Amino acid sequence: MKTQLRSAFTLIELVITMVILGIVSYFASDLIAQTYMGYNQVNTLHRANLKVETALNSITNRLENAIDGTVVKRKSATNNAIDSIDSAPSDYNVLEWVGNAVDSFEAHANLSGVGVATINQPAWSGFCNIAASTQTTIVTPGSNLSFAQEIIGNLSAGKVDFTNSLVALFFPGNYNYTNIGYRGGSKSGVGLVSAFSQSNRSFTLSNAIDRITEHYKLAWSAYAVVPTNCDAKGVCDLELRYNFRPWRGEDYDSANTPSALLVKNVTVFKTYATQNRVHIKLCVQEKFGVNKTSSICKEKVVFR
Repeated sequence: MKTQLRSAFTLIELVITMVILGIVSYFASDLIAQTYMGYNQVNTLHRANLKVETALNSITNRLENAIDGTVVKRKSATNNAIDSIDSAPSDYNVLEWVGNAVDSFEAHANLSGVGVATINQPAWSGFCNIAASTQTTIVTPGSNLSFAQEIIGNLSAGKVDFTNSLVALFFPGNYNYTNIGYRGGSKSGVGLVSAFSQSNRSFTLSNAIDRITEHYKLAWSAYAVVPTNCDAKGVCDLELRYNFRPWRGEDYDSANTPSALLVKNVTVFKTYATQNRVHIKLCVQEKFGVNKTSSICKEKVVFR
């Protein structure tokens, strides 16, 4: 008896096979799509995390060198409302401060002192000889003021030197945010440098400072973190404004104030103070897929 071999599938078998393949393809494509979407979302969150971390580091690295008592918040660029960060209302969304000139403070150079051997001295020492100083002349032993001027000139792209009140001295107990020139206010709390003497290690001030102490801080720029280009949903860019001087009547929103973009697509930028700390919260969203976004928030603390 001979066995007859089949040479092809029946129509029913083909239909069943196609149905099974279709079902498998449907679930496989859905699995692939979900895997891709998951990867895309994770990658988006990673990008957002890097942007938030970079922006926060840029802000906190500068804020760590803020001169105590100068950190303020504003309501907007067109509103004169201003208050200390310790008491500012929550809707004040601009953060501003005067920065200690830490680069020229930490820089050192060999300097031949009067009656001493060549030694390694800071550009400005932060010390004031009260006995040798007056209300308009500040003697600062251990300083290399020529070197300090050179450093500040380089950092400010040649805009700042020790003339015309471009540099200010801050003596503890002599100032707070109300008398350092913010928004055209009083500048009676700071000493405005008009000249210097390298041989005498001294600053000449254009105004008479009320109170001189043994220590001072030197500053040539204020800084501001400003939300800009906000859309109807409150998503903004975040910019850093710098190289402006409140004691000279300069503001962060002046037309010639330099700015740098910190991060885009910011949904939350909040700052507040508790005791000796400044808190900064930043949220950024990133788009992925079609009409989908992922957001990430981080908070950092700066000790004062």
